[in-house]
Amino acid sequence: MDAGARKAWFVDTDADGNRQEREEAFDMLHVTPPQRAPRCVRESALANDAGWLDADPETLRHNRFENVFAIGDASGTGNAKTAAAVRKQAPVVAANLLATLDGKPMGGRYQGYGACPLTVEKGKVILAEFGYQGALQPSFPLDPTKARSSYWWLKAKAMPRIYFDLMLKGREWLTG
Repeated sequence: MDAGARKAWFVDTDADGNRQEREEAFDMLHVTPPQRAPRCVRESALANDAGWLDADPETLRHNRFENVFAIGDASGTGNAKTAAAVRKQAPVVAANLLATLDGKPMGGRYQGYGACPLTVEKGKVILAEFGYQGALQPSFPLDPTKARSSYWWLKAKAMPRIYFDLMLKGREWLTG
């Protein structure tokens, strides 16, 4: 990246492994490193071809090992890797694990839910809640495409408490 010239260079790799460099001009640049599963998953028999835990995207059970279930950032489900996704994955894994232990059919289905609060102006956020194929899955009975100050409050004040004080301690009640 050349910040003074406002140019950045990226390397694109196609499905065959061919690499090509491209230059992009920018006014604002936000980049993140490529996401990948931890080495203990991606280099194990649990991984799919892309290195993620090889799980059924709906039941979250491993495709080859019936006693393994996926939850969180290492799961190869094709969804966004967010804490909100884990909120919806946890009850599916719990229901399907208990059904499996009882020898019953798995009834839990994960729909790819993920959420990202996007700040679009000072004090206003769009709460982007979506599932597989980008299907909207709003949690609130409000237009999910409209920026709201109430969503800013949710992002700034409520979500950190929900995440740190409830979810990480196993006390999150919004999972349904």
